[in-house]
Amino acid sequence: MRTSDTTATSSPAPGGPPPGRGAPAARTFDEVYRSQRLEVIRLAFLLVRSHATAEELAHDAFLRLHAHFDEVENPGGFLHTAVVRLCLTWLSRESKQRELLTRVDVVSSFEPTAIDEMWAALGLLPIERRTVLVLRYYADMSHADIAALVGCPVGTVRTRLHRGLADLRRALPAERHEGMDR
Repeated sequence: MRTSDTTATSSPAPGGPPPGRGAPAARTFDEVYRSQRLEVIRLAFLLVRSHATAEELAHDAFLRLHAHFDEVENPGGFLHTAVVRLCLTWLSRESKQRELLTRVDVVSSFEPTAIDEMWAALGLLPIERRTVLVLRYYADMSHADIAALVGCPVGTVRTRLHRGLADLRRALPAERHEGMDR
């Protein structure tokens, strides 16, 4: 048995997509695009809560991948990292814009009208907590993978998860707590 046969099933590089995700067999940019597009858009949507913005940020992540495609070993991991960082940047700018708009008493026309309780509560969390909750419970990433993707220690990820879940428990009625396990 050759050694390359045993390493083919190793876990992805830190910062890469969780096992079962990504496009490890894809050889061309087109194959990566086809296999990752919807997943990257969904991840961006869960972070920024806007379909149009999510598609734009996912597109930007693919542009960045295309520019460095020959140099990237793990296209799926590159895309996940790029889209999370683009979302965090966008959310930071959006927060600053909203703050400026409140200073001049301009009514925001982009506020959603009907949101379920969980979605509303998740949207009120600080972006650091919302990001780790989405990556952990939606993208099903491990604490180590989240830490590598976000660029913080594993202990910080655990703290943000714990505090984010506590914030959600306080914001939601008691009957909604049943599915919120650690």
